[in-house]
Amino acid sequence: MNRKKIYPLYLAVIPAVVFTIFFIIPSTAGYYYAFTNWSAARTSDLKFVGLENILSIIQSSKVPVAFVNTLIYAGVKTVMVTLLGFVFAYILNRDIRSRTALRTVYFIPSVFSCLVVGLIFSAVFQTRHGTLNNILNLFGIANIQWLGSRGTAVFAISMAEVWRNVGYAIIITLAGMQSVSSDYIEAAMLDGATEWQMFRKITLPLIMPTVNVNILFSLIYGLKMFDLIYVMTGGGPGNATESFGTLMMNEMSAGRYAQSVAVNLVFTLLLIIVSMLYQKFSSRWETVE
Repeated sequence: MNRKKIYPLYLAVIPAVVFTIFFIIPSTAGYYYAFTNWSAARTSDLKFVGLENILSIIQSSKVPVAFVNTLIYAGVKTVMVTLLGFVFAYILNRDIRSRTALRTVYFIPSVFSCLVVGLIFSAVFQTRHGTLNNILNLFGIANIQWLGSRGTAVFAISMAEVWRNVGYAIIITLAGMQSVSSDYIEAAMLDGATEWQMFRKITLPLIMPTVNVNILFSLIYGLKMFDLIYVMTGGGPGNATESFGTLMMNEMSAGRYAQSVAVNLVFTLLLIIVSMLYQKFSSRWETVE
């Protein structure tokens, strides 16, 4: 190893110190309020109440709904974004006309803010005069209240999130595919390998690290979904589409500050567990034989 290329330790220490001061310490200190009686009615002389807030959150009827919805959002987003990103990246990696323009078109939704995307899809799924219902009316199908019931509302929010994020998955997967050396492909073609065999034995194993990055990002940001839900339904009707993000916001808006922080603490622990489990199992998929 050429030791001249080893960077000095302080280049790693400085970012770590900055990250600790401006993120780790404030976040950790903030979790203290989950164990107090902090609320809109009591902002001073706070008392330590132990696990009371966490237990009340866990026992709340809202948490199971938010938990299931969060898993649905994360699962649908992870599967759909990863698969669509893979399919479109595979198509755009081929020698086709206007592929540069198509890459730009597919990435445009990723540039829009969550607010804009939420307003667009709210108009699409609106019960009266909504774009989707207008199309269905042409075939004699009555208006559907897409955002009026849990099943269709969760579906609508999930589709909006997939549309907004698939561009990132395409770019990341396409970069992985273009990093695969053409020498491997040419050698396989000389050996008489079919396109499916080249994809399964060469392309897919070599881009698995890229696919894993896509899956991890989609999973984490799917679990953290808040903006689109808040814009499109606000967690409603009732709390039917609530996620951990909207649950935190609604608890804070109701003046239950300590309970809001308790939800955040439980959610953070969930994110850490999911990330650690995924990292443990995904490392096996990156092994190329």
